[in-house]
Amino acid sequence: KLTETWYWGFNVPEQAINCFIYCWCHPNLDVVTAGLIVYKGIKRHHLAAEVFDMPAYLKLGPVVGDGSVIDIPNGMKVEVIEPLKHIRLTYADTVRDTAFEIDLTAVGKPITRGHNLHFEQVMHATGKLRLRGQEHAVDGYTVRDRSWGEHRPELHNPGPPYNWVTGTFDHGRVAFNVGSCDDPAGNPEWLGKITCDPATLFKDGWVARGDEQHRIVRASKKCWRNPEMLMPERFEIEMEDEDGQVERMTGKVIASVPGFHWPNIATHLALVEWQWNGLTGYGESQDVHWNDYVYHCGQID
Repeated sequence: KLTETWYWGFNVPEQAINCFIYCWCHPNLDVVTAGLIVYKGIKRHHLAAEVFDMPAYLKLGPVVGDGSVIDIPNGMKVEVIEPLKHIRLTYADTVRDTAFEIDLTAVGKPITRGHNLHFEQVMHATGKLRLRGQEHAVDGYTVRDRSWGEHRPELHNPGPPYNWVTGTFDHGRVAFNVGSCDDPAGNPEWLGKITCDPATLFKDGWVARGDEQHRIVRASKKCWRNPEMLMPERFEIEMEDEDGQVERMTGKVIASVPGFHWPNIATHLALVEWQWNGLTGYGESQDVHWNDYVYHCGQID
């Protein structure tokens, strides 16, 4: 359960395109699962994505090395051009007529989680994407993350869905991240079926306004999910930072796909369009489900 991870991405919001790139290492086992998912619009199955290419349990050393060049044997490569400032993402697959070369350049400094084993960072993504033969220019903003030494138990969790969301606005100068479960006050679909301690539902988060970065100390997230697929469709979030400033925003999912991390969970990935203080922005949602939740809320009558 001791893991080390990288997550990168980019999007083309006007085409409802999102790219999820992940590298999940188990150093103690000397294995890594790494690859990418590129999807456009709403998908009901992970293999309905335009590209799903995630080789599992590769030998760690040849793929990751020292982390400066991650070279996955599926045509995907991640190169650190300048640490914490510039990353290059490249991929090519002639069979699916898909390729990209994307530069991620830092907009702000990394923001570390409370346990100091994980950070997020706002990035500007620019470059070109050919997706199933169609060309797209990429010029947008995203939040990457990096973790090291985190314990991620793969056993069953009887709790409600856990959701990690990000959003960027105003050319990346305004951004946020919230990791939390649903607020029971919003009458989520699992209420009365899954038990939880309300004090543990908010996990971590931050808000960035220009050069200022603030920890979030309280957050209430409401999530409306598709009744059949259980994938998020829209959000309402209220959050309060360490200085007492309260922010409220709404989001609608414009692209989503059932994702992959490990067999004991289901993860719905999504591109979200956010509205916040008159600004429109975009970000990632990763909604994690366990067996008890899906068993109680995912049955087809």
